[in-house]
Amino acid sequence: MSGGAAGRIAALNGELTLSFLTRIAARYHLGIRDVLAAITDVGGLQNLTGMLYPDSEIHLNAQARDRVAALCHVPQHVLEQALPAWTREEPCGKYGMGPVGRLMRGEEVVAAWGPACPACTTARTGREVPARRYLAPEQRVCARHRYWLLYLPHTGGLTVPLGPCPEVIEAQRQHARLLHRSPIGAQTFEVARAVTNSWLEQPWPRQEHTWPARLDATRPDGADPGWWKVAARDLITYPETVALARLLASRPLQQRAVAESGGHLPYRLGELPALLTEVAHELQRSWLVHRLAAVTHGPLFTWAHSCVITRADPTPAAQQKLWKVHSSHRPRPLSDLLPPPESRTDSGQQEPRPVKRLRGHSLQAERAFQRSLAHARAYHQQFGHLAVPKEDSFGNYQLGTWLSNLRTRHTRVPAHQAAALNALYPWWNAPWSTLWQRTWHQAHDHLEAHGPLKPASGFPTTGYSLGEWLYLQCTRYPTLHPEQQRLLTHIGIDAPAAAAARPRRRSSAERFQVGLAHARAYADVHGNLAVVAHAAMHDSYPLGQWLGNQRRGRRSDRRPLPADRAQALADIDPWWNPPWGLSWQRHYYRARDAAVGSLLQAESGFSDLDDSGAADWLWRQSATYDELSEEQQQLLTDIGITTEVARTAVKPARTAPKAPAVTTDPEMKDKTSHARGATDPAAPTGPRRARHAAEPKRPREPGSRLGHRPDLKAGFETAMTHARAWHAEHGHLAAPRDTRHDDYPLGMWLLSQRNRAKQRARDGLPPSPHLTELAAIDSWWNPPWDLHWQRNYYRARDHVEAGRPFDPARLVPSPGTVMGSWIGRACLQYDQFHPGQQQLLTLIGITPEVARARTRRAQPWRTAVEHAKAFAETHGHLAVPHDTLHEGFALGRWLNKQRYRIRQKGTTPAAHALTAIDPWWNPPWGITWQRAYHHARTQPHTPTTRRWIHKQRRLWALLHPDQQYLLTTTGLIVS
Repeated sequence: MSGGAAGRIAALNGELTLSFLTRIAARYHLGIRDVLAAITDVGGLQNLTGMLYPDSEIHLNAQARDRVAALCHVPQHVLEQALPAWTREEPCGKYGMGPVGRLMRGEEVVAAWGPACPACTTARTGREVPARRYLAPEQRVCARHRYWLLYLPHTGGLTVPLGPCPEVIEAQRQHARLLHRSPIGAQTFEVARAVTNSWLEQPWPRQEHTWPARLDATRPDGADPGWWKVAARDLITYPETVALARLLASRPLQQRAVAESGGHLPYRLGELPALLTEVAHELQRSWLVHRLAAVTHGPLFTWAHSCVITRADPTPAAQQKLWKVHSSHRPRPLSDLLPPPESRTDSGQQEPRPVKRLRGHSLQAERAFQRSLAHARAYHQQFGHLAVPKEDSFGNYQLGTWLSNLRTRHTRVPAHQAAALNALYPWWNAPWSTLWQRTWHQAHDHLEAHGPLKPASGFPTTGYSLGEWLYLQCTRYPTLHPEQQRLLTHIGIDAPAAAAARPRRRSSAERFQVGLAHARAYADVHGNLAVVAHAAMHDSYPLGQWLGNQRRGRRSDRRPLPADRAQALADIDPWWNPPWGLSWQRHYYRARDAAVGSLLQAESGFSDLDDSGAADWLWRQSATYDELSEEQQQLLTDIGITTEVARTAVKPARTAPKAPAVTTDPEMKDKTSHARGATDPAAPTGPRRARHAAEPKRPREPGSRLGHRPDLKAGFETAMTHARAWHAEHGHLAAPRDTRHDDYPLGMWLLSQRNRAKQRARDGLPPSPHLTELAAIDSWWNPPWDLHWQRNYYRARDHVEAGRPFDPARLVPSPGTVMGSWIGRACLQYDQFHPGQQQLLTLIGITPEVARARTRRAQPWRTAVEHAKAFAETHGHLAVPHDTLHEGFALGRWLNKQRYRIRQKGTTPAAHALTAIDPWWNPPWGITWQRAYHHARTQPHTPTTRRWIHKQRRLWALLHPDQQYLLTTTGLIVS
């Protein structure tokens, strides 16, 4: 057959290789199977894999390509220029060496194709033989012969006459002009195609007349309208898709959308009325404005959302995000939507069609969503909303985490899942915080229970915190999200009401009760209220200032303290507001405490007291006993200082001044006084100053070693007592924020101490001295890493100290347990940890060697990833041939296996690691192209590279958008 009389058979530009072989078979009057058997024959065996279908494509190795070139009498380089898939892959055969062919089909592995125009094919080949060509979206129309070249799975395609639809031909001209003028024209067309296809799948409104007319005008005779609506979806929507793509590619439109958003992420498309108006005007459908205003999901909403996020930034990274079409928004492949042709058995009965799983649809993920949705529905029935905090659980289910993950990727949620969540609670993905939404629901419930909120009166019916929140929203009303303003309108706060709002003031009675509670707690510890200094704080409450205000009110006639409040304070401490000075009362309590367990010996100057200051004060009160009020005398009597005892009191010996020489002569006394003043100008004058000067200096008490004010010392010691008790029980201070120890908020206190320590470190200040006491309890009380990691470490440490099985290198505990999973992550990230973390892990037996052993045992692919990383660091990519070895490891074979596994089962952990090393290690095109690209990138001036670049320019329209991006970003081809 190699010397056949068929003569030279030329390939069509962009033709499928299998289509070319079919035309060769027709020229030789053979069947396609005969030609395939001839070009893949190896010792009488057919070295061909895959099944032959009408929509298949074939990849040939070099030896098989040589045989095809001999059959058609066309040189190899000519065929390579005409056939895009000619050298795309080097398949491996099942019979070893020799010519090999591999049949493939499906929209994932075979690029978009369609039938060649019959008239153009006849004019090119001189024969009426059907052919198939790779077609870009703008090549679907043959403007000369007015055909739409329609791809149909399971067939060789269909040519649709476009005589009744001249707008389709005009749209093709506009499409080509868009691609010529805009470097992102292909990407904008894909976004517009996703938008128009999503509209096509929805029920058409009665105002829509163009699409039904186009559907009827192009439908073949006898074809089912429903089937044709799916098969010809790109044809029906093509003019509108091109018009929308031209509009979305407009930079002024993007900038207007960003300006119209006001800096807020859109919640629904109705917040961008100018965008909707321009879309409706461009598509000549005025009813689209009302229809799209309520849309909160879908490809057009995702584009607008990304446009606002990127601020229409022209950088490549921002543009890549703006024009990305998520898998949930892409049109589903026709092979999933259109059933295969019916097949019948030998008896003529129709064979049942197998149930095929839709690509991109995971039954397990769908079931998990339904289970989670059931929990969300139960939560909504109980609380009326889905504003769940991220850390909250509901019925032992992490509902908050699930909803938080959905909010993070809400633009990528499938349409049916988004519709189910919107039907349950429309604000599940609000572009503001869940805390705001929960507080709004509190205000809404308060409105229904207690009536209008009355902003102009300061929200008098609300609690203090809710009233303050409402007033804060009123002050921020102009800057709030439009949807937040609409929600506030539902509870009676519109723009005029917000402007007239007054702040919520806590009632006097409420403020008094708060202060009274702190006063009672303070008195329970210290026994009285007189020792409270004016600047004293109690649990961050200004107790000293509050008590000072109560005392002034008690003594004032302008705003006197009510009797019931005064009595409440008197019940705590009868002498909270004595008629004499607070200094006297504080000294009295000091002397009373010093006198406990001692006999007051007034005749010896109260020498039995250990407190010299209290002894000195008692002597002074005894000396002026008659000048004291009856209440003061009674208080002194309560500690044993009666009138008789006061009469016998003498000055303490240690405080008595030296007796000066007695001078009876007044003149001599004056001279002595003047002489003393002359010799010692600083000598005090007056009897009181002389007495104080003669008294020995009392030793000064050392300053507080805690490093802060003395009035905070008591609270700090209380907190330290709880911290020591917690550490004695748990062995650490990594307490969660909501931890309470004996009803003391220890977790919040520790959090505040950590924040203060970190703030001082940021300000370049030395650590507070009092924090050394916390470090003495637990040296890692404030680690430089996440406290959640620290708590997990202590759980592992307790596990080891309890003698339970622990062998990380042998996967004990199991990676399926919570602790085993944490140990696995710790081993995996060991090299990135802080030295302190590595030191702690070493204490429980996790050394670098153990970490590597566990990682390789739990994830054997890690060794292969290390080889891949080392290879990529040297060569810059992972597009390696099949027989590549790296330090004895079969890296090329392993990478091919990973690519095959991804096609069969989806992404894997190894795939994630490889993507981090080389994003294009598994491209959606042939790996041969990727290797050629890297060769051209590293050696751009060789003849082979120049020929390859010339071929890419010629086949530019057939390349993947990412292939075009790689070629343009590296400068191999200037766009």
